[in-house]
Amino acid sequence: MNALSENIVRFTVLCSIIFLQNSNALSSTVVILGGTGRIGTAVASHLLQRLPEIKIVLVGRQPEGKKAINEVLQSSPHGGETGKIHYAQVETVWAKTEKLEKLIQDADCVIHTAGPYLDKHPIPLELAIKSKRCRAYVDVSDPLPFLETSLLMDEDAKKTKTTALIAAGAFPGMSNVMAVEAASKLKGAVNDIRFNYFTAGLGGSGVVNLYITNLGFGEPMVQYDKGELRFFQALSGLLLGKIDFFLPVTDEGNKLVKQRVGSQTVFAWPFPEAATAAKVLKARGNTYAAMGTAPEIWNDMLGILVALVPRRLWRNSRFSKFMADFSQPLVLLTDAILKWNGVGETHAMRIDVNSGLNGQNGGVSIVQAHDSFRQCVGQSCAEFALDILQNPGAAGVFIPEQRYRNDEDRDRILKRLTNTPGTFCYTGAVTLEVAPDPPTAWHKAMEQAKRGEIK
Repeated sequence: MNALSENIVRFTVLCSIIFLQNSNALSSTVVILGGTGRIGTAVASHLLQRLPEIKIVLVGRQPEGKKAINEVLQSSPHGGETGKIHYAQVETVWAKTEKLEKLIQDADCVIHTAGPYLDKHPIPLELAIKSKRCRAYVDVSDPLPFLETSLLMDEDAKKTKTTALIAAGAFPGMSNVMAVEAASKLKGAVNDIRFNYFTAGLGGSGVVNLYITNLGFGEPMVQYDKGELRFFQALSGLLLGKIDFFLPVTDEGNKLVKQRVGSQTVFAWPFPEAATAAKVLKARGNTYAAMGTAPEIWNDMLGILVALVPRRLWRNSRFSKFMADFSQPLVLLTDAILKWNGVGETHAMRIDVNSGLNGQNGGVSIVQAHDSFRQCVGQSCAEFALDILQNPGAAGVFIPEQRYRNDEDRDRILKRLTNTPGTFCYTGAVTLEVAPDPPTAWHKAMEQAKRGEIK
């Protein structure tokens, strides 16, 4: 066989593999837990946009799911067919009920968006692993204990050839992959990793996101300090100062995010990637994760509330839910004003990975921005799920920085995640000779937090 014939055979085999991969995804049934929520419907809409033939089951607590189905179908550019999307009522996804087990047994892929996940056991993941049919699982979980419990199911997932990806939204999720990408371009070992996020108002994600934020104020910040894992109970919710959500480069996306987002105040919040990415990338210095919102007065108000309200109350689910419900009218009014002003649901994130003590050897930074936080989370979750269906790879339970540590796998998923509708900036990895400074009040906040550290 000559070289030309060998290349033709290789190309034919490759095309066959791609066809089979896409065929598997096309014929898949995807069950979305929390499917009537703001994130769940965004996931479903993006799945239909990417694969109009896919079958979707939205799972929610309400008796009727017609409104959610119509929302998904109307948002799909292909229109969709009512026969391709169904609704199932389940009172809770946190108990092993016969109905939930049947839904998961009949699914090829389970996407779990029904948070909050704090103080919960990953029952949907457990059922997906035990299912004879389901071989793909994705969720948008964020509490570190939930992730740790999920990762303990890794061997069980391998035995049933299930590929599960947890913490797979925008942040955590895409942000974790971006940190690995930045680290891969770094000249030298990883020292510091910084995750900074911005969302205008609630970003279209619904009041449940405010509830989850409130619960986080009662949790310790889990991050690395001088290369060691530390728990800072007094750090969650502290204002860290301003951060630039743009880089010193001239591409059009960066110019746009500088104009639309600019510099924003961020506050500490216990995102797990400050610990998980640091462990995977073997960070030798400091890590943290923080977020900010608009208008600026919301950051100030949260800072005051966190200073006045004891941590034990924030951790109480009833109190945090009450605070979310109490502030809902004002928050929704603010979101409406932001939309009227053209700010809308804007989302941005900046990931900085530095090398050398205090970044003396420079660093690599990445900025990503999207028109809508809600859509970005939904699209990211959907793309992660589709990637598993089309490229299952090794079985097991993974966090994003593990599954996409390989350059080829990471390049594939980043192309998917950063080319979604609404994305208006992705700088890629930008090398900076001088590593950027942390937020303006970061050192002061850390001094305060260390006085209340959990040993």
